[in-house]
Amino acid sequence: MKKILLFNFLFISILFSDHISLGSFLNNNNTTILIINPKNGKIVQANEFAAKFYGMKLSQLKSLNIKDINTFSKEQVQEEMQKAKEENRNYFIFKHKLANEKIEKVEVYSFPIIYNNQKLLFSIVNKYKDKYAVKYFNKSLEQQVKIQTAQIEQSKQNITNIFLACMGLLIVWVVVLIYLLKQKKHLTIKLQETNKKLHETNERFELAMDTTKDGLWDWNIKTNEVIFSKTWKEMLGFKDNELENNFEALISKIHKEDLSKVQKDIEDTLNGITEYYENIHRIRHKDGHWVWILDRAKTIFDENNNPIRMIGFHTDITSQKKAEKKIEQQKEEFEKIFSNSNDAIAIVDLETNFLNFNDAYLNMTGYKKEDLLKKSCLELTFEEDIEATKKALEEVFENGHIENFEKRCIVKGGKTLLSSLNIALMSDKKRLILTTRDITKVKNMQSQEKLVSMGEMIGNIAHQWRQPLTVITTNASGVKLQKELDLLDDKTFNKAMDSIISQSKYLSETIDDFRAYIKDDKQREEATIVYILNKTLSLNEASLKNNHIEVITDFEADLRIYGYKNELVQSFLNIINNAVDAIKERLANDMHRIVLISTKKTQSGLTVEIKDNAGGINKEILPRIFEPYFTTKHQSVGTGIGLSLSHDILVNHHKAQIDVMNEEFEYEGKKYKGAKFIIKFKKL
Repeated sequence: MKKILLFNFLFISILFSDHISLGSFLNNNNTTILIINPKNGKIVQANEFAAKFYGMKLSQLKSLNIKDINTFSKEQVQEEMQKAKEENRNYFIFKHKLANEKIEKVEVYSFPIIYNNQKLLFSIVNKYKDKYAVKYFNKSLEQQVKIQTAQIEQSKQNITNIFLACMGLLIVWVVVLIYLLKQKKHLTIKLQETNKKLHETNERFELAMDTTKDGLWDWNIKTNEVIFSKTWKEMLGFKDNELENNFEALISKIHKEDLSKVQKDIEDTLNGITEYYENIHRIRHKDGHWVWILDRAKTIFDENNNPIRMIGFHTDITSQKKAEKKIEQQKEEFEKIFSNSNDAIAIVDLETNFLNFNDAYLNMTGYKKEDLLKKSCLELTFEEDIEATKKALEEVFENGHIENFEKRCIVKGGKTLLSSLNIALMSDKKRLILTTRDITKVKNMQSQEKLVSMGEMIGNIAHQWRQPLTVITTNASGVKLQKELDLLDDKTFNKAMDSIISQSKYLSETIDDFRAYIKDDKQREEATIVYILNKTLSLNEASLKNNHIEVITDFEADLRIYGYKNELVQSFLNIINNAVDAIKERLANDMHRIVLISTKKTQSGLTVEIKDNAGGINKEILPRIFEPYFTTKHQSVGTGIGLSLSHDILVNHHKAQIDVMNEEFEYEGKKYKGAKFIIKFKKL
């Protein structure tokens, strides 16, 4: 075991030595040596003695896998390794196949090595019981150790000698460097005294040269020669040899509208009127388009104050000019929109003091321009809405904008109007832009539509209450009669009272739902779509039953939203009532009348579908279905604002999307056709 460890030490020493290679080491040993990749069993290296042992050429041996030689199976190999461990052997006994197909029993000594940053397996193969070869090999290894040790000692001595020589040279070099630095300082001071102005100009030139995006030019005023940098020429599309090096070549390419100003600015600099030359002008590109240039230069004068040289550089500012032009166009477009918009638009400071407004805003408020400039938006706000307006402004300061904020405004003459505002923080963070719509008429129409719905509901509820009231009256009179006849027992009494309580609870819930519906929404609240749909159906239950209409619901998904609950109830109610009116008009009482309401989850939120079996909407009027005042009904039946109001509530107040189409569908094995309303809500 000690000899194997000695061999391991020797081999690692050889691998890290600069004097002996692996190949020479293998070929100088008369022992069968194999170097194997343990990952795949590939024979990476072998010596001539090994090739002779296996009876084949060295190249053939190196092309084999150890599995091609070792006849043991994987299980036999593992068994032998375990056996060697139990017998405390430092070698394995395998059976190797030679080139002549003869099977040779061998002893294999193996240990891991690292060569060329690769983990390999170094193996010595001997015929079984052939101990002499191992002893001979170990002896030769000991000799190699002695040789390598002597060579390493010699290398150390050589390195020491080289280090001492280098230190001597370094000292000499440092002395020479100190001398040169002293000479350089002396020369530098002398040059600074005699060429101060030229040195300063050269420094500016070198600094400009480092600005790779700028094109440099150097004009010798005495010879009229101009040197253009490569970047300067590339900026205008020219190659290095395509432009003459004179001042006329520069002047000839400047736009004629800019030329006189360029010449004047250059003359002012040459005459000492201005210290630096700076000008923005256009220069023609090689392909014909114009390049906007920011041109800056410095003039150098001689001892008599005569200009002798001018050095400058060009900066391409075409993109900046295009951006400025685009901004100017957008500014003009904004001013046109601001001035000509039918919507009332105003610009205020962060305290809501008016700074500017369009004619539509003046017309809406009734004030003159000079009067309105003395007021603020909060000053024109109805007193009860001031706190809500301040909270809306806080939301704008935090989020940048708010939409469809409703408040009451006091206009000239003390008149009050209801307005819907979109407020946005402008880019300078110092002003707000208000877009205002007078929705007084819309709200009045909404109230009228709501009153119509309430009137119909009250009639339906009154009709629906007859049965519960009859049940209550019958039970009460029955109990009284049985009591008078002394026939009333506890069971009969309790049953009658339970029935009365149940019917009374139903009547109370109906009142609560109706009361919640007629209550105006002041603030947005959190609610779910399914909750709102159920509230809508609860309010419309009597109308649906009275008209023999079956409602089929399939609420497979739900979505939490932040909105005006009563407005959403009204929007759904208008759509369902539209279906009810169509069914009543087209289907007889004995026909199957149905309204199907479903919810489906989508990637962006939730879709609500409401469809009926009334035959659908005429294709010619389908595109106009959401127009205000558009109706095909008699004026005594409809105002034409119901669906328009639903569209406004869903789209403008709740950022939903509503569409309508005709659809043929099947329900319980029967085919139907009707209108389908599709409402898409987005996630919060």
